[in-house]
Amino acid sequence: MDERGHDLQTQLELMECTGRVVKDLVSNLLTTYKEQEEFHTLFANRLKDIAIQQQDATLVVKGFEELSKCGHQMAMECHNIMIQRPEREVLHVWNQMQKYAIVPMKKLLEDREKALKIEMQLQLEYEELKQGSAAKEKKLRMLSDQKRRVENVNALLETHMEQFDHYRTETLKKLVSELARSQAFYHAKGLELFAVPCQAIAEICTTSGKGTAQVVPADATYLHG
Repeated sequence: MDERGHDLQTQLELMECTGRVVKDLVSNLLTTYKEQEEFHTLFANRLKDIAIQQQDATLVVKGFEELSKCGHQMAMECHNIMIQRPEREVLHVWNQMQKYAIVPMKKLLEDREKALKIEMQLQLEYEELKQGSAAKEKKLRMLSDQKRRVENVNALLETHMEQFDHYRTETLKKLVSELARSQAFYHAKGLELFAVPCQAIAEICTTSGKGTAQVVPADATYLHG
């Protein structure tokens, strides 16, 4: 394999390696996301059970119920972007690139290598024949035809490689964007859902001697004496 072929092969191998890393990463993320989804469901159910057990402190019960509701919402509202979208937008997109870009490029590279080997073989056979012989003239025509085939394969490969570089960049950009989007959505949704009940729970206190819960301002100042 010549230097150009080696460079092209290295690029394809690097892209395939990147793809395997991305697929492993997404598979691990999906496993983690599914575990988080199960945790939020369990979290919600446990808090609901605790709320049912509380008989007197109605505001505390409300707090547990709100947290339970948030847990269920996290599990439901994050399912699409944390599980379905990565499967569809990351794994599927990468499989498409492997099928319609990397595999055809590898086939073109193999065709180029075969064409070069045939050209080299014809060149050796041509040089071994006697000058001016009919066989040498015939071999020269075969060699010229093969050189044109090599030129055509090279031109086709360069065109596809240029398109491949653009497609590869856009695909990686999309994959990274999807991974960042899922992380940002998950954390933003958690802040959105849990901020209000957490604040409400922080404002619950018990009055002395009665044990019943009431709401007091979060910034209240207690005066003694």
